[in-house]
Amino acid sequence: MCNACNRCCHNKAIRIGPYEGLRLSRRLGITTTEFFTRYTEAGGTVLQTRPDDHGCVFLGPRGCTVHPDRPLACRLYPLARWISPEGDESFGHLTPHPQTAGTYGTAGVVDDFLTVQGLAPYFAMAERYGELYDRMVAILERIDPSHDVDERSARRADVDEMDPGTMATIWFDIDATVGAYCHTHGKTVPTEIDALVDLHLQAVAAWLDGVEAQHGS
Repeated sequence: MCNACNRCCHNKAIRIGPYEGLRLSRRLGITTTEFFTRYTEAGGTVLQTRPDDHGCVFLGPRGCTVHPDRPLACRLYPLARWISPEGDESFGHLTPHPQTAGTYGTAGVVDDFLTVQGLAPYFAMAERYGELYDRMVAILERIDPSHDVDERSARRADVDEMDPGTMATIWFDIDATVGAYCHTHGKTVPTEIDALVDLHLQAVAAWLDGVEAQHGS
């Protein structure tokens, strides 16, 4: 049980994706463009930390200031989740901060914890974006067979070194991507989060369709 000592909110690289960026931006009342510019680093994939104490940018005097829309990593902590190449799911326990005030027990089960933390929509979105990412990688590998694992690792390292507030790809910015897509196709930009995500995935998939058509894949 969390006792709000906030020690787990320091010295962490909290990874986020487009869905989490969208939810956090709406919590803050800003666009995703503003959110990624003001609050992220590592190409838009990590929440910034404060320079004075390395606390999360959203950590306030009384704890998390965006708690209802906190990212998946924060909801899942102190658990870790792995998905095998075959799609098998497993969970493990992360080592807590040595001075944590959290209460740890063995009476509960993982399913109950996941339900209480509201993780179902985050897992669902991770799966949907993961499928699109896998498709993109497959297309790139067909276009450029030299696009191997070592090169991908180097690219990820380059992204991690990008200046705070810089996005590695516009596809993270749901508002900008959906806005452009709707303008091109004569659609009305929705306001609901689920509808925005649907159109975002549709826009990226359409772009991938165009890449495949262009290269005869």
